[in-house]
Amino acid sequence: MQDEYYKLVKPRKYNKQYVYRFKGKFKDISKISGIDTLFLILFHLLGLIPKREDYKPLSPEMRREVRKMERYSNETRLIVTEKLKTTEDVKNYILQTEKDIEGVTNLRQKYRNKLRNCTDDNLIKEYKAKRDECTTILNECRKNLKISNWILEDTPKVKEVIKIEQQMKREQEDIAKTKKKDKYIGR
Repeated sequence: MQDEYYKLVKPRKYNKQYVYRFKGKFKDISKISGIDTLFLILFHLLGLIPKREDYKPLSPEMRREVRKMERYSNETRLIVTEKLKTTEDVKNYILQTEKDIEGVTNLRQKYRNKLRNCTDDNLIKEYKAKRDECTTILNECRKNLKISNWILEDTPKVKEVIKIEQQMKREQEDIAKTKKKDKYIGR
């Protein structure tokens, strides 16, 4: 299942950002399951995959979601890089990240303690570099933790928004079909 997804989405480097292209039909995407699929469908409904400049979302819910695009982009990047498929995977990732944060925090505190008692300039530089490295790792872990919590929070919302948008599309198609029928009947 996971291999099918990675056949469809191929990363391409562009200025240190990944651009994903979807190859295939979105009608076939229902065969793939997982959180990553939800966000792919959301991007399709928003008109980002494939790129459509003239597309405007129908439902007010979907218009609200357009405002959250940066957040959804970060969530999708985390889902793809960490290969998260289910909410259980996300919960496990959160637990692991919290453990990592705790471990790195303890390590950083040890370097801070060593800095207090150190008088050698070379060791001070070394400890400061290691402390700063720990801080950088902590920032990245905390950012990923926040994004993974957003994933858990946004998944039910995204499902609901997708459902509403698809329903409005069906209604619009039905209206268009009835107008066509009325046009032919009127001749």
